[in-house]
Amino acid sequence: MPPALLRLLLVAALAGCAVEQRTFVDSGQGGAGGTGASGATGAAGGRDASSDAASTTGPGGGSCAGPSDCPAPAEPCQIPACVGGKCGTAPLPEGTEIAPTMGDCQRTVCDGRGAQVVVAADEPADDGNSCTSDSCDGTTPVHAPLPGPCPGGRCDDAGQCVPLQCAQDAECGASTECYRYTCDDGLCAEEPAPPGTLCNAQQDQCDGAGRCVDCVNSGGCGECCVCSASGVCVPA
Repeated sequence: MPPALLRLLLVAALAGCAVEQRTFVDSGQGGAGGTGASGATGAAGGRDASSDAASTTGPGGGSCAGPSDCPAPAEPCQIPACVGGKCGTAPLPEGTEIAPTMGDCQRTVCDGRGAQVVVAADEPADDGNSCTSDSCDGTTPVHAPLPGPCPGGRCDDAGQCVPLQCAQDAECGASTECYRYTCDDGLCAEEPAPPGTLCNAQQDQCDGAGRCVDCVNSGGCGECCVCSASGVCVPA
């Protein structure tokens, strides 16, 4: 083949390669790219699409359009909040009561900063006993004995309802000058007379333990004497 003809065929072959077109898909980056050198523009388009997907909002995500897009906080004194497109929390007002429970002399309330505190409340529990007075000592319930009538009897000093025992003092026992039995609102009571109470025709004194003795103080010895350490009147 003549050299001139060979050069002509080589130039024609190179010209055919320059006009050949190729298409490709940018795998995992988006749609199909352009032709030739414009394929780089197609790949860049794919990256923009993946960036948009990362900003998707929804419940449980970091982004939000309103409080309903945000999860509920674990702390009862906080509520969901959407701040600047991001989920956050907001505190409930100070004094908001959380899970109220009557009868324990306590209230659990919010402190206005998102935490809960326990404060005293005048809400004592009713122990169902008509012989006690229900109250609160700070945050502690108190059930103190309450004298008075109760169904079928009277309340005693221990806050118990007991049957009526008497209508008059004599039904409770035989009193002496230094030891007394009384009927108090249907209940029997007994106690020694106070020490120094005159007895034995006002010649002696009660010792405070129910006995009538010579003296417990000088007032029981008259003007002539004083009471000795052993409880005997001796000349002054």
